[in-house]
Amino acid sequence: MGPEKMGRVRFGAAVALLALLLAGACLRPAPAAATVKTDILRILTSNGVAGSRTGVFVWNIDTGQQVYGRNSTTPLAPASNLKLLTSATALLDWGPDHRFVTGLYSPGGPSSNGTIHGDLYLRGYGDPSLSTLQYQRQVMRLKTSSFEGFAQKLRTLGVRKVKGDVIGDEGWFDQLRTGPDWKPGIEVECGPLSALSGNEGLDAGNRVSDPAKWSAKLLIGALKAAGIKVTGQAGTGTVPVADTLLATQRSAPLSALLKRMNKDSDNFFAEMLLKGLGKDFTGAGTSDAGVGVVRVTLKIIGLPLASVVIRDGSGLSYDDRVTASFLVELLTAMTRRPEGGPYYKSLAIAGEDGTLHARMRGTAAQGNAHAKTGTLNIAVSLSGYVLSANRRSVGFSILVNGDPVSWARATRAQDAITVLLSGASLPGTPLQSPAALAWHHQVLASQAVDTGGGVLQPQL
Repeated sequence: MGPEKMGRVRFGAAVALLALLLAGACLRPAPAAATVKTDILRILTSNGVAGSRTGVFVWNIDTGQQVYGRNSTTPLAPASNLKLLTSATALLDWGPDHRFVTGLYSPGGPSSNGTIHGDLYLRGYGDPSLSTLQYQRQVMRLKTSSFEGFAQKLRTLGVRKVKGDVIGDEGWFDQLRTGPDWKPGIEVECGPLSALSGNEGLDAGNRVSDPAKWSAKLLIGALKAAGIKVTGQAGTGTVPVADTLLATQRSAPLSALLKRMNKDSDNFFAEMLLKGLGKDFTGAGTSDAGVGVVRVTLKIIGLPLASVVIRDGSGLSYDDRVTASFLVELLTAMTRRPEGGPYYKSLAIAGEDGTLHARMRGTAAQGNAHAKTGTLNIAVSLSGYVLSANRRSVGFSILVNGDPVSWARATRAQDAITVLLSGASLPGTPLQSPAALAWHHQVLASQAVDTGGGVLQPQL
């Protein structure tokens, strides 16, 4: 037998073996709906989280049918799952293309020798992403407004010297640096809040005491690095009425900022967005005003808020309360809106990125489940979307509370349930109305098969 014939025989044998393996796989049916219910309860029980302080709700979005519910209307602490409310409101009210602005003011433009005579004023309007290029590369992994950008704009204007101070103006928001009722010590999870806050109010990972002054200092550093001399110091104050606008920096689009906020669970971004909503839609740059905007917006799209308590934007407050069914109603409502795409793409992908990058790897949920995590001493949460084995879009929420809660048991149960749903075959005919989560199906349908036989995951 020649080498070519031997190669054909080996190839044929390999194909036959592959066919047998695939046939065997087909003979193992995905779990049916009744089995899914019993399996979810088994998972909760075996991990010791089947008690009254665990709320679970699973909904078949395509068919409009409940898959599973347990304590689903019990108000529970959501931890960072509260960011699902904040980000939905931000998208609904501002739109995914919204950008935040920061302004640079002076008494006038540069003189003939490139000197600005007087103080430079840096005024913040709530941009959570204003930062140095180094911070963007190393921490945020996001290209957005930068202090170096301001320096280059001044260079373009011919500025070579600032004969005065650089003053930070944070008057757009109130001066409360934390959430209204955070417990002592929780503020380490979020940089100090301010309408002007560079690098999220952090200096080498430590909270700064004066975010506006810190931002002015960062700007001085960027100016000097660009060859612009500054004779004065960093300080804080209010832009004089007579000053003129020299330059502006615009943030990345809101849709990009929400990826940073939800995938990495950035508390600072969430709290800044909450105050920004309050300022833009009520005139008050406070957390309480922002909470009011969230409640009104979600009520307008038809969500029941009777059992919902919102105290901040990030979920760091131990007094926040939502129900598992409410979160799934929110997730479902967003699939039927044009903002649903950016909302879905902002969530961490199981086994791929964000807070889920190391979870559910090597399972049917990897690259499939898109969800928001949440962790406090009293709460471990996971809510999001997953596609079942028979391509049904599923919304789920698993809220586990305790005093304290076992993070290991809670996350193990949440991951197991999500993997179970990924491999389940759910009954029911899709609704004839506009397809729920249509963009989800389009993304999955557009996946290409690579030469190695694997599926290329979409870059969300």
